[in-house]
Amino acid sequence: MALDDVVQLIKGPKGTKVKLQILPDGKDAKATVVEIVRDKIRLEDRAVKSEVFEKDGKKIGVLEVPSFYVGLSKDTDKLITELKEKGVDGIIVDLRNNGGGALTEATAMSGLFIESGPVVQVRDSYGRVNVNSDTDGKISYQGPLTVLVNRYSASASEIFAAAMQDYGRAIVLGENSFGKGTVQQHRSLNHIYDLFDKELGYVQYTIQKFYRIDGGSTQNKGVVPDIAFPTAVDPAETGESVEDNALPWDSIDKAKYSVLQRNDELIAKLTEAHEKRIATDMEFGFIAEDIAKYKAEKDDKTLSLSEAARKQESDDNDTRRLDRVNQRQKAAGEEPFEALDDIPKDYEVPDAYLDEAVAITVDMVNSKG
Repeated sequence: MALDDVVQLIKGPKGTKVKLQILPDGKDAKATVVEIVRDKIRLEDRAVKSEVFEKDGKKIGVLEVPSFYVGLSKDTDKLITELKEKGVDGIIVDLRNNGGGALTEATAMSGLFIESGPVVQVRDSYGRVNVNSDTDGKISYQGPLTVLVNRYSASASEIFAAAMQDYGRAIVLGENSFGKGTVQQHRSLNHIYDLFDKELGYVQYTIQKFYRIDGGSTQNKGVVPDIAFPTAVDPAETGESVEDNALPWDSIDKAKYSVLQRNDELIAKLTEAHEKRIATDMEFGFIAEDIAKYKAEKDDKTLSLSEAARKQESDDNDTRRLDRVNQRQKAAGEEPFEALDDIPKDYEVPDAYLDEAVAITVDMVNSKG
């Protein structure tokens, strides 16, 4: 089901109850029903967070930005101050799975890393172009910067990443972003046909389109990373470009801005080190296996009616999971687990993409040293 459809089934009046049937992954998994009471969602858990990673004698600060909520830039500014007090050598802005939010926050967030200048161009249905700029003349952080994105980084995330890339202020890492370069508006049909008592629904239509400061739209193409990570996600199969009636990519005139630095030579150097590192990395070996398995199976639309065949597939998946956990245990010099049930409930699979982003940022810091 589409996520929006799922959300509509779960949402409801505050204080009412909803039952969710959960089917866990794994062999012999049994469905359980969880009853929850509907209430307002508290967004504190969705606020920007920071963490410091130490690698090869360098400290790298990570800003995890889950959405562009109102107040994000102020919260981020405070965290940047704390990271500088901790003596970080570089910063990563993690925008993975960030679907966007307030355009004003995308502009203000960009302003934390540049002194001033245009951030995004917005064209309306009449062809009028408005340039949103950072004008405060202040900068919160001017050290080495990378931006981590994936296919589900969209809208405001793409505006921020594109601005940092166009200025040469940061190096963008990860997957091709979503390609959401349009703004929609909803209008209730009841305002037009107000003789009807019941809700008639809404019409959604596009009112604006986003453009990078270099003139290209973020629509469909999204932001192409400077250093691409291995992924099974094919941009031709997901993202804005596969939506029905998606508007095409186009471009307008460049905004007036100056590139802060050219990163081509540095990117080539970092890419070479990145490819050499992941070629022997255990976690990226697992990722390569998953990509190969996905590509081999993605066009198979069949499902076996044999319970034994499905059980065997489940057993194979469990065996693979346990084997990977134990390979990590061995690498860490720890005892292996005999069964999946022995693995602690709070066990976390390493975040290979973030770890590699840290390694690249360390290389970036060293190259500037």
